[in-house]
Amino acid sequence: MQTFATGLRGEIRTSAAETRAYFDDRLQSSTVDMRRHLEVVGESLRSDIRAVAEGVALLSERVDLGFAEQAGRVDRLDGRVSRLEVRVKNLEDDRKPRRPRRRR
Repeated sequence: MQTFATGLRGEIRTSAAETRAYFDDRLQSSTVDMRRHLEVVGESLRSDIRAVAEGVALLSERVDLGFAEQAGRVDRLDGRVSRLEVRVKNLEDDRKPRRPRRRR
C-alpha cells in the first residue's frame, strides 16, 4: 500500500509538472500573440488619430479663412455705410427748411 501511495504521489507530481509546463507554454504563446495584436491595433489607432488631426487642422484653416473673408466684408460694409451717412447728412444740410403747417 505504501509503495502504491508513493507511486501515485510521483505520478501526481509528474502530471502536475507537465500540466504547469503546458499552461506556461500556452500562456507565453498567448502573450506573444496578444502583444502582436495590440501593436497592430495601436498602429491602426495612431493612423486614425493622425488622419483626424490633419482633418481638424484643415478645417481650422478653412474656418480662419472664412473669418478673414467675413472681416473684409464687414470692413467694406462699414465704409459704404459711412459714405452713405455723409451723403445723407450733406443732403439734409442742403435741403430747404420745411414750411410750417397751416392751421385750420
